[in-house]
Amino acid sequence: MKLIVCDFDGTILDRHTQLIYPRVAQALRQARASGIEFCAATGRNAPAARRILEGSQVEGWMIDLNGAELRDPQGQIRAVQALDRELAERIMPKLRHPEVLTTIYSGELKYTFLPIEQHYQRYFTIPGCGKTSQNTPFSSFEADYRRLESLAELSEPLFKIEMRSASLDALHQIRSQLENIPEIALTSAFTHNLEVLPQTCNKASALKQLQKLLDLQREEIAVFGDDLNDLCLFEQFPNSYAVANAKPEILRRARTVIAACEQQGPADVITSFLERSV
Repeated sequence: MKLIVCDFDGTILDRHTQLIYPRVAQALRQARASGIEFCAATGRNAPAARRILEGSQVEGWMIDLNGAELRDPQGQIRAVQALDRELAERIMPKLRHPEVLTTIYSGELKYTFLPIEQHYQRYFTIPGCGKTSQNTPFSSFEADYRRLESLAELSEPLFKIEMRSASLDALHQIRSQLENIPEIALTSAFTHNLEVLPQTCNKASALKQLQKLLDLQREEIAVFGDDLNDLCLFEQFPNSYAVANAKPEILRRARTVIAACEQQGPADVITSFLERSV
């Protein structure tokens, strides 16, 4: 194996500390020391992913925003896909719903139509991926956000629009209005989340660009995931590993089902790669 690709939330991330589980982090460091590359593949933006990697003392490539950006281990952008601004303006009215919390990802910042403190308070009322007001204090949350009145204010590329809601009916209503628009792709990182991306943007499209940069065969890449935004990886790369807590669609598609995220299942698989390479 020459490249290990891991989703964060639900796959290798401790939801309480918001860092990579210790045994997984150690296995990734050992893999990199032996010449195996690592790439994080996440729906989070670059600053949030960078904090996880640095806090876990793990280095590697980064696919962030579900494929909108590919960054090298030095943090330089190697590939990017952005939403068309006119298209985003056109669909924005379909995304506004009183029960839905909307976040715009542009450049390295997140934008909200609400006062930031109000957005923060609502954020933790929605079942999500483990963030809490205890592990995400307002000071760090506020540093990543800006308030927005309209998309016209954005000067950086617009990468993704995310909607979260405690009401699955509200998200289904929005999805039904968007799913026939050919220029966009819809994905979900967890149950109470819906994301709008450019039509060709996903983790697999970014990984294919990385595969080309590193001159690898598909069989030399191992992918780990748990949710629907990882499905494209499992469909296009044969060495696919689903943690036991993964969504049924992922479990069905995976080549191998491994121990759950909380049991640090990916650590055992990565260690086996190292043992076979000796």
